[in-house]
Amino acid sequence: MKSDNRNLIAAIAISMMILIVYQIYFIPAPQDPDQQQASQQEFPSQQVDPNATGQNSGGLNTSGLAGGTSGLQSVTEIPAAMTAPRIPIVSDQLGGTVSLAGGRLDDLKLMDYARDDARDENRVELLRKTGGDDSYFAEVLFLDPAGNRLVPKDAEWQAGGSTLTPSTPLTLTYMSDAGVGYSIEYRIDDNYLITITASAENNSGEALDIRKFARLRRNMPSSGDIFISYEGPIGVFAEDQKTEVDYSAVQDLGPQGESYSSEGIKGWIGITDKYWLVAMIPDAENQEDFQFGFRRAAGAGEPSQVDINASATRLNTGASMERVFHIYAGPKKINMLLSYNESLGVERLDHAIDWGWFPFLTKPFFHALNWLYGVLGNFGLAIMGLTVAVKLAFFPLANKSYHSMAKMRNLSPKIQEMRERYSDDRQRQQQEMMELYRKEKVNPAAGCLPLLLQIPVFFALYKVLFVTIEMRHAPFYGWITDLSALDPTSIVNIFGLLPFSTAGLPDLVNLGVWPILMGITMHVQMSLNPPPPDPVQAKIFKFMPIGFTFLLATFPAGLVIYWTWNNLLSILQQMYIMRSVKKASEKG
Repeated sequence: MKSDNRNLIAAIAISMMILIVYQIYFIPAPQDPDQQQASQQEFPSQQVDPNATGQNSGGLNTSGLAGGTSGLQSVTEIPAAMTAPRIPIVSDQLGGTVSLAGGRLDDLKLMDYARDDARDENRVELLRKTGGDDSYFAEVLFLDPAGNRLVPKDAEWQAGGSTLTPSTPLTLTYMSDAGVGYSIEYRIDDNYLITITASAENNSGEALDIRKFARLRRNMPSSGDIFISYEGPIGVFAEDQKTEVDYSAVQDLGPQGESYSSEGIKGWIGITDKYWLVAMIPDAENQEDFQFGFRRAAGAGEPSQVDINASATRLNTGASMERVFHIYAGPKKINMLLSYNESLGVERLDHAIDWGWFPFLTKPFFHALNWLYGVLGNFGLAIMGLTVAVKLAFFPLANKSYHSMAKMRNLSPKIQEMRERYSDDRQRQQQEMMELYRKEKVNPAAGCLPLLLQIPVFFALYKVLFVTIEMRHAPFYGWITDLSALDPTSIVNIFGLLPFSTAGLPDLVNLGVWPILMGITMHVQMSLNPPPPDPVQAKIFKFMPIGFTFLLATFPAGLVIYWTWNNLLSILQQMYIMRSVKKASEKG
């Protein structure tokens, strides 16, 4: 293959790699209508451990589960829950309400995080009321071994307070006709942890078999599956293992679903978004194992469910029992998750952050950016600082490459002469050119090396910008108010000079200032390379900056700033080296 074709192939391969990685949405396959039917049994049956009685009794006997948790169905949403009495949640971090219909937690907002942009007064809604198309809720249930509710699903719980705050817990109670008292106590800390203590006291006059069941249920989100970052049901149940079952896979599992034992570790299960996590965590003091489950729930909206199934316990008359569960509902902030790993004794809650296939590269980049942010006070400047550090790290290799490119540029007249002289003998032409390359000690493919070096940095930085909450709504200067979003300016309205919005236009059309600057700097950088002698290759290389300009217009502004700044540094470095090589050749 001709040596000049190597640059063309490498450039095309790089473009294809970027295009493939940037595929955002995969539409879930349509479900079989038969799978959408709810089964008659709402919850699974379970055998009872007759030796487990009274307070703190437990010890899950997984062999006693009738088919594990097969047959489990989630309750169809209750429209009345939309208008049921509610108790407000008030803290600096969390806001919302607790529904007295079922004692559910189905209205939760993150008070520190704006929904759309930093200026938005609306807060991020993490949990949403049952009965809506985007229903998303958590609850603890009391069941008998056959899977029947011991507290009716429409029952209204009595509130022991008027507000849930970090200093004032909320206790909900329900007394059955048989004389069994049930209670659910909610506590919140100063951050994003909700602790639920579910208790039962048997004053019915006869023994009662009872078990606790915690679940998190969500209708299919509109965002679907995102390729660059995992979103959906997730859990940690075993050493060195993270289990991910995406929404479409949960639908395929059906109501029986899949169940996992905790295998002796303090596991957790939840649902993750790009920036947010809702995770259910059994309390570390509970001396028993649990069954963690993924399954399709009943009802409209293709609901997915994750749950924790505790053992059934025989509660003699006059005895009581309780189980404690924690819910983390907040941002996937690594330091926050690590702190809860320690305080709750839970395993790898921080693994909810999707660092991608190369965490050994992505995580150091994040920590470096975070450190530079602490020094410089701006994530945009931190990106520039990291770019300088990467350029310095690769300087010897890039320096050698640019020297080779400068020599190639000086050899262009000789190469063109050889092509004309041996135009009828391609084999002789290649032999003479290779001899010239060896004699002058140049690499004809050296021009691709600087671009190739950017690829792993590009994808690692893209991953950091895309998935880390620290980058969300992080401003730069001027019109860039969110480095994780696209450049908001558009050439269509002359960057805001014309009085109309371009919000509805495709991203490829809305070329902003930074993508255009990136294209200009890329053109300048490529013009410093030796021109390809083949006319077709020359045209392709000529239009490549234009293609990359449109491509980068669909990427986060922080990534475009990185690429532009990297181009500028490369131009300065390349011009300096070319000048020094030229002076050396003139002296020689």
